[in-house]
Amino acid sequence: MGFKCLLSSRSLIRVSGAAAHEFLQGLFTNDLRLLHPGGSIWGCFLYHTGRLMCDAYLYQPSRVDGGEVCILVDVHRDVVDTLHDHLLDMRMRRRLQIENAGKEFVVVAASSYGNGGIYEEEEEEKTPPLSSECETFMDPRSFAFPAPLQKSIFPLSKAPSVTDPVARYETFLYTAGIGEGPDVFKPAKSFPFECNTDFLRGVSFHKGCYLGQELTHRTHVMLVTRKRTVPLRLPSFQEETGGGRRSVEKGEALLIDERKVGELLTACGDVGLGLLRLRYVDAATRTAPGLKLKDDVPVATTIPGWWEEKEVKRMLSQP
Repeated sequence: MGFKCLLSSRSLIRVSGAAAHEFLQGLFTNDLRLLHPGGSIWGCFLYHTGRLMCDAYLYQPSRVDGGEVCILVDVHRDVVDTLHDHLLDMRMRRRLQIENAGKEFVVVAASSYGNGGIYEEEEEEKTPPLSSECETFMDPRSFAFPAPLQKSIFPLSKAPSVTDPVARYETFLYTAGIGEGPDVFKPAKSFPFECNTDFLRGVSFHKGCYLGQELTHRTHVMLVTRKRTVPLRLPSFQEETGGGRRSVEKGEALLIDERKVGELLTACGDVGLGLLRLRYVDAATRTAPGLKLKDDVPVATTIPGWWEEKEVKRMLSQP
């Protein structure tokens, strides 16, 4: 279903100055050499331990103000202050301006997938800019979605007055097995590969050193990722049970034969994301037979088609 959603959960940090690319190259998992005017990349910022600080989108506007390079860092609002302080600490003596721009701009996500919603296109493969008042960037993860996803940066005063419920955007993400923000990329707890940062092309193994790179590289070489984020299909819970409506809870255990094999990370309606131990995925069907929540509530999962086939076979062959 097509949608145009104002993402109130997102905030922006503006990094400007001639050294912006070089500065972020040493802190970001993806390769800043891939970022050009009008383009975007996605990846993560890490702590020195190799654990996640947050996931982020980097946008480089095609319009240059004052002749200075500008990069907009799009992150979840719950971690924007942490990242902003981190960037200031790491700036040292570089001639850079690092500003919280969350009160200047808003982020709008749009896709023409299917029919319906305020925003839709006859040609589903083409999603044009929403307005001349904004700059629009292709979401770098669009290869994993059923249709292209675009992010538009609007000045706050020019934000669309009518948009679709954000649940449409969340459903679009979760159905594809993709998440964002601290519910999935848990600060100081999650590792990049557990969140499929590698499969989503958010980490470069050829760019050289960056903060937290050592553990990420070692995990890649040793092939030891045993848990991954997977899409979940949940019951609709429309029936009344025991006088009340059953709802799912973030952090709720995923069970097989009463044994905890993972946890529910986030959910929207009847779709969600879970962190699952891959040893419980059947190599033939790419499913996890017998997967349940508490109270014997059944849950279904299937390995997404955008996961690299070679890596899937290797992972599912491990004991």
